[in-house]
Amino acid sequence: MTKSMIVGVVVATALTACKARSSRTTVADAGTPSVVQVWPGMEVATVADIPSELAAPWKNGTFFLKGDPTPGHADRPLASCQDLTGFSESDVRLAFEWERYNFREKSVRCSALALVRSARPARVSYVRDLVSASDPGDTLPAAVAPAINSALQPGGVPATDARPTAGSWRKIDPTLTFDRTGARAGYEELVVGGAYRGRLTWWAAGDFDGDGIEDVLMFSNLAPTASQNAPNVIRAFVLTRKQPGGPVIVVKQLR
Repeated sequence: MTKSMIVGVVVATALTACKARSSRTTVADAGTPSVVQVWPGMEVATVADIPSELAAPWKNGTFFLKGDPTPGHADRPLASCQDLTGFSESDVRLAFEWERYNFREKSVRCSALALVRSARPARVSYVRDLVSASDPGDTLPAAVAPAINSALQPGGVPATDARPTAGSWRKIDPTLTFDRTGARAGYEELVVGGAYRGRLTWWAAGDFDGDGIEDVLMFSNLAPTASQNAPNVIRAFVLTRKQPGGPVIVVKQLR
């Protein structure tokens, strides 16, 4: 190989590497791989595992539909996310509060699995700092906080949702705290304290609404600190930012 040929190869290699770096900048340098990512809280290793997870029988808990004259509905068992499709809490026989808790947790997770399954890799991300933050209380919007001082109807449903539409979670609960030391090993999660206590767990990241900007899926399981007998508030939120340093907004809520 001549000297001029060697120089040409070196230059071509350098140009190829430069182009590769440029193609990665919009996503990788923003703190996210160009894939839909799931974390341990979702209880699946990859997005490819979700279809089988949706069809798999639950390890604990089988529910039954209420008496329904529709053919095939009476006493129909619901034992997987696939079975649950199209039904809500009001359709199911739930006699005890622990059954309601179990149903809500499964319902939210099933909805989240289906959502992550349909997500696409994002082109850019402005929201990954939320996942790594040890105290996101001033960044998370007030909309993700449980309603403070609102009366609870039977079943734990707020009679009136008193949450403000603006400001941060900490703005409506100045006692709000977060702690990583009590988190489960390997999980992206925080232990929450304040007016409500429980866990905030990051489940997945990807483009859930098709705009090319990364969203993150957050699960919260919280109970009123002042009332040991009050039901847990179990929900999940899709959160995003539309620009660097912009406000965190709720794209979708699962409950």
